[in-house]
Amino acid sequence: MPQDSVSAFAYPLVYEANHMFVELPEGKFLVDTGAPHTFGRTGSVTYGARRVAIPSATLGANVDSLEKLPGVRCDGLLGMDLMSTAQVLWDGPTGKAIVGETVVAAGARRVPYRSLMGVPVVDASIGGRKLSCIYDTGAQYGYVLRREFAECGEDDGAIEDYNPIMGKIHSPAWRVPVDMHGVQFQERVGVLTGMFAGMLGMVGVDAIVGCSWMPSRRVWFMPEQASFAVA
Repeated sequence: MPQDSVSAFAYPLVYEANHMFVELPEGKFLVDTGAPHTFGRTGSVTYGARRVAIPSATLGANVDSLEKLPGVRCDGLLGMDLMSTAQVLWDGPTGKAIVGETVVAAGARRVPYRSLMGVPVVDASIGGRKLSCIYDTGAQYGYVLRREFAECGEDDGAIEDYNPIMGKIHSPAWRVPVDMHGVQFQERVGVLTGMFAGMLGMVGVDAIVGCSWMPSRRVWFMPEQASFAVA
């Protein structure tokens, strides 16, 4: 097993097809903080010092449904049930995911989050509005639940997306400024509608922030502290 030290395990981190993957010993897994559960076609998965059995599907989603995303080819999805068990550094510039304790860079911005059924939710400013946002590394775009949250941004065509549970997503798109406790970037966002959007609204969620900004950053995801840090 690739290993940096007794307590830290390093794996290739790959950004492709606008998504984020980690190459674990059993295969290539989509990294999805927006998903409560891990699944895959491999029967088991190794994450750091843990090796666990995994189902082939959850909530109606499986690898075949993941691969309906353009350009996505993988062996499974890594969800919060496993990612909540250990700290991980997603080092976009070097292409490494290091599971285990690592030193957070001096000056890194700390972003606290709260858990919604195991999924991280952060407070962020989108277009100058303070919104409650799911931090979803499995999303290639951001989404807002109300069009007015995005219309402050620049028109950016249309989003044609797919979610294994919701199916096809069609929406106008905008480029909007996002600020998460000092972590600043531009996000391409659409408007999420339908039953799933209604459910999110009922639990106080206003938006989803995706992974588009992460390839050029180092992100220490620290579930034991309910926070992540960005440099």
